[in-house]
Order: sequence, then structure tokens, then C-alpha cells
Amino acid sequence: MKTRAALIIAVILGLFTYTLPLYAGDKEYHIEEKTVIEIPIVGKISTTTSSYLSGCRLKEGTTVKLHNALVKLMSESDGKSTEVVLSNLCDEVQWQYNEESAAYEPQSFKALKEMKAEEQGNSETHIDMGSDQNDMDGPQKMVREILGYEKNINGHKARKVVTTVYPKDSDSRVVVEEYYTTKSTALSKISRAREDLSMKLGNDEDHIEGIPSLVNVIYNDMKRDREWSRPEGDIVRFVIRLLDEDEDELFSMKYDVLEAETTRYQEDHFALK
Repeated sequence: MKTRAALIIAVILGLFTYTLPLYAGDKEYHIEEKTVIEIPIVGKISTTTSSYLSGCRLKEGTTVKLHNALVKLMSESDGKSTEVVLSNLCDEVQWQYNEESAAYEPQSFKALKEMKAEEQGNSETHIDMGSDQNDMDGPQKMVREILGYEKNINGHKARKVVTTVYPKDSDSRVVVEEYYTTKSTALSKISRAREDLSMKLGNDEDHIEGIPSLVNVIYNDMKRDREWSRPEGDIVRFVIRLLDEDEDELFSMKYDVLEAETTRYQEDHFALK
């Protein structure tokens, strides 16, 4: 099914890279995120992201781990890789690790935008999410409920949304659960900062970096063709399950914000090692 394939591709491509307006420099905002994907044959893939924000600086480190032994053997990094990126929104500079020099090197946002444009111009691969989205909007039945407040989702008071999609001519169904909170200052600050960084890097509204970004893209597409609302706040949990006619899972993904805290600034949290 086109829609299913497009969804999985979008999740995998958007999962492994996360992308700081100006906040008081004596404070530090910190969140920990984890995503676990279960795919037949491929097995389990997990990612963890640690993000720190203070003043103009955002540091994010993401670790991707493959749990299937055969898939690990096929990977170049024995199934585990880590990427750390430090950005300064005031100076519009980003530090990334250079394999050749074995050091973190600064690049301006302008240079990064030019590099991205050149890569897109040279790329022969194009994924057209529009046609697949139109397929999903048309013949499929969709049931959606915005529910009340959960007492505790990883320590956050969150509002739950459940959407069930019934594909045409199929006994399978897709169940999506979303949980939104307005009670986390750290999550809100870092979410807004990521949006600001993405805008400064010249990304369009369909650019996907991480699960919250994926959710925003889905909502923007849905709103073009139907009434599609969601609670205020930031997403603290997101779950997708593809079930067959026997209620067995064909695909699953679970994203969680495990920690979100506001503390005093610590210089070592923004060091590049």
C-alpha cells in the first residue's frame, strides 16, 4: 500500500536527525527523547536524543542503535552511531564533526544552506509524499477522538488524541496516539528553538527532522483538505501501530519525551569532545 510505504519511509528518513531563540543565559533547558521502531525483518531500531539549550546555543546529540544482529553486521558502525551538533542562533554558526579532520568544524548557516541546495540539485532521488497523502485523504475511513487529560505521561500532564485509519479494501488498520502537554517549559523552549533553527537554515514546511517535526508535517497536509485540530502544547508521546485483521502488529513506533527540566547553566553541557 502506497500510504504505508510512504509513512515508513518518512519516519525512517526523518528520525535520525533533530534540528534557540534568545533565552536567558543563566538558565538551561534540557530534554531527553527516545524513539523505538519495530519493523518486520529489519527488527528494532532505537534512537535517543539529548538536547541542551541556553542563550543562543543548542547542543543536540542523537544515538541510533540497530538491535537486529544480522542488520548490525551489515552496518558500517556495528549497529550504533552517534551524531552531536552544536548551533549558535545569534552568530548563525553550526559545529559538526568532520570525519576527515577528526574534529568539530564550524560552518555558517549560509554555507549550510548553499550545500543543501547543491546536494538537492545533484540528487536523482525524489519522494513524492503528495500523491500518497492524497490517496490517504480519499478512500479511507478515519475516526478521530480528542480525549481528556492523562494524569501522568512520563511525569507530564498530557491530553490524548486517538486516530484510527481504516484503509480501503483491507482488514488492517492504523492506530495513532498523540499526547500533548502545556506544562513543560523546557520542552516548549527547545521545540520553539528547533523551529527557529530550521527556519534560519532555510528548510521548508515539509522538512522532517524528528518525530515532532513529522507530526507537524502530517497536520499541515491534513488541514489543507479537512478540519483537523489538535490540543495546544507540545507532543510528549506519539505512537503508531499498524495492525492486521488478527490485531497483530505489522509495524510500530513509539516516541517519548523521557525528561524535561530547567536548571542553572552548566558550561560542560555545551562542550564538544
